[in-house]
Amino acid sequence: MSIQFSVEPSIFESQYQEKKPLLMRGAASTKNFSWRDANEILARSDASSKDFKISYNGIRPKHEYVESYLDVGTLRHRLIKPVVYDFLRKGATLIANKITDEPLIYKFARAIAQYTGRRIVSSAYAAFGTKDSYRCHWDTRDVFAIQLIGRKRWILYEPSLELPLYTQQSRDYEHLHPCPSEAYMDTVLEPGDVLYIPRGWWHNPLPLGGGTFHLALGTFPAYAIDYLSWIVAQMQDFLSARKALIGGEQDSDLMGTLAKDLNSLIMDPKTYARFIDEFIGATRIETPLAIDIFGNDQIDVISDQTPLRIATQAPYHGLADHYIIANGTKVSLSTQSIPLITTIIENPGILMNNLKFRHPELDGNQIAKLITDLCHQDIIEIAHS
Repeated sequence: MSIQFSVEPSIFESQYQEKKPLLMRGAASTKNFSWRDANEILARSDASSKDFKISYNGIRPKHEYVESYLDVGTLRHRLIKPVVYDFLRKGATLIANKITDEPLIYKFARAIAQYTGRRIVSSAYAAFGTKDSYRCHWDTRDVFAIQLIGRKRWILYEPSLELPLYTQQSRDYEHLHPCPSEAYMDTVLEPGDVLYIPRGWWHNPLPLGGGTFHLALGTFPAYAIDYLSWIVAQMQDFLSARKALIGGEQDSDLMGTLAKDLNSLIMDPKTYARFIDEFIGATRIETPLAIDIFGNDQIDVISDQTPLRIATQAPYHGLADHYIIANGTKVSLSTQSIPLITTIIENPGILMNNLKFRHPELDGNQIAKLITDLCHQDIIEIAHS
């Protein structure tokens, strides 16, 4: 499962990201994906979670399609399958949000993460009728829709509220910012097609019968408002932020001082860098478990045939300052190790022996020890295909 993007990342960032949709025909490799895979992904989802839904004339209550039972003293939940089947036959859409630990989906999510440099949240949608899952709406995150099975019609409209945040859902704002009447794009996605929809763009995905299964991979960067929220928490170090308010014009001088202090903090490059470090440090990558290698005291270094990849969505961040952040860990890098890390970043999946070959100026055994240690720390992952 992979994606061959038709637009280079730099062009995507400058011309499409948060600006306009992008349709990439046949970009995703989906030939080995089947209904069996879809069934297994949905079956492994937590049906009792609020992230698992059935949409049919609105979101259905859990008790209609999920049962609770005791299994040797443990409370468990399971789908009431006949009810689920009946809903789908009537035109419902089955939705699984925030999917994790699913290798097939993870490969697509990781590709999007590397392409955009953003966090990814994965969702899946299954339907068999011709009824839409939601009425026309906008999302508050950029979305990559990947059609895996069947066909789906997508009608897109330009934003009426530019770049909405999470608190600005279309259902609450459509009376102030209604959907335009003229469609910007009307297209049908086939298996392998990838459609990028920026946040704020109205859309209405319509099943065309015969069964459809698609992924919606949402991207989550740091927004300016996140920086502002974080900055406010740092303001306690300023006397102006700790003073009591008297009320009225008597506080005008204090407000002026507070504004200056806030501005100085926002514009401080070191403060901004610390915020970005913390944001990246909060991100976790679903790296594969390898207890047979790193839990085995008989293995000192990984083999030359090990494929390698940096375990972060922001691999270049910090390199100029000799550090890297991955899975919550900040690691200082020596001058000798930076070229190795750069090579892995530029060639995800590179084999250990190829990495050694590309750096003859460095001792091969030392390279193996360094990379093994970084794998052990979850900074570098074994990039299984």
